[in-house]
Amino acid sequence: MPNQSIVIISQLPPPTHGSTIMTKILLEVLDELGEDTCIVERRFSREVGQIGALSLRKIIAAPSLALRLAMALTRRPSMCIFFCTSRPFSFLVDVILGEILRAFRVPTVNYVHTRGYTSLASRGRIWRFLTKRLLSHAKRTVCLSEALISDVSPFVGSGGTIIIGNTIESPLVPVVRDPEGLILFLSNLLEEKGADIFVGMAIELCKRYPALDFALVGASADPSLKGRLERLVAQAGHSDRIRFLGSLFGDDKWAILARAQLLVFPSRYRYEAQPLTILEAFSLGLPVVASDVGAIGEIVDAKNGRLLPIPAIADAVRAVSEVLDDALTIPELSRGARLTFERNHSRETFRRAWSELIASTRETKR
Repeated sequence: MPNQSIVIISQLPPPTHGSTIMTKILLEVLDELGEDTCIVERRFSREVGQIGALSLRKIIAAPSLALRLAMALTRRPSMCIFFCTSRPFSFLVDVILGEILRAFRVPTVNYVHTRGYTSLASRGRIWRFLTKRLLSHAKRTVCLSEALISDVSPFVGSGGTIIIGNTIESPLVPVVRDPEGLILFLSNLLEEKGADIFVGMAIELCKRYPALDFALVGASADPSLKGRLERLVAQAGHSDRIRFLGSLFGDDKWAILARAQLLVFPSRYRYEAQPLTILEAFSLGLPVVASDVGAIGEIVDAKNGRLLPIPAIADAVRAVSEVLDDALTIPELSRGARLTFERNHSRETFRRAWSELIASTRETKR
């Protein structure tokens, strides 16, 4: 007889990025709900720079992943939560894992944290078949927002889609925001995440606002990029005001967020979904200036920040200046940021949504 355990196909940190952090949070929430879980970890990437890059180690690891999943399914779990991916190699591995889930007849919830399925399907008939094959098997498909639903809706099965927005890890200690004129970048230091745009913007704003400081917090996934950006800052004469702080975690991360006046997230990442960095900022009432990619346009608006139509230095300078030049703007945006978080992304909202989905998935199986 099937037990009530839940198998989860995903990866825990490291590396530290949105999907691995959400895996950790989901496991914590399921434990709070009294659920028995078993995680089948991908183990493909150990560092952020390895994500999306094909390697011999990943190819060798794929059969092991399939075998570990099959072994977990022999225990006849009640359901599976499958963190799907659209990066080509990992997607092909996911197709194989999906077939194993079909063979064992395990009710599956596909949990989509990325974009790119429509793009994969456009590669040709075989890719379209595989995309539909993977996504149509799920009892339900969880997306983070309406923007991401449109990417998978042509391929999902009769179970349809449901929106469950991300939540965040709670601060380890209570934090009271104390803005000191600090503009913050918090992400991996990559061009696709907009680190170069942030530095270009910061150099321009240093000329306009003599008391303003800037900080980049995040892993240096591309050392050559960091070196180039540091040279640009030094040449502009602002090394004392534009600082590269590296990775910060736990209390240190929350402390820098609490000090900031504004978070700038000028991402151009093609797989961008619903960045946890923005939700962390909102939880502290920190306004955000961000580019309109992925699902960001559904969470950042004129009430909690500013949305950049395109990730560009000039647009970022204009948006940040607009916020800084009116003394009343930041307090208003701060209230809006906190309200956005409490309404849509609190831990309780996330827990309740998953509790209801798990119950309905098990009910459908009967």
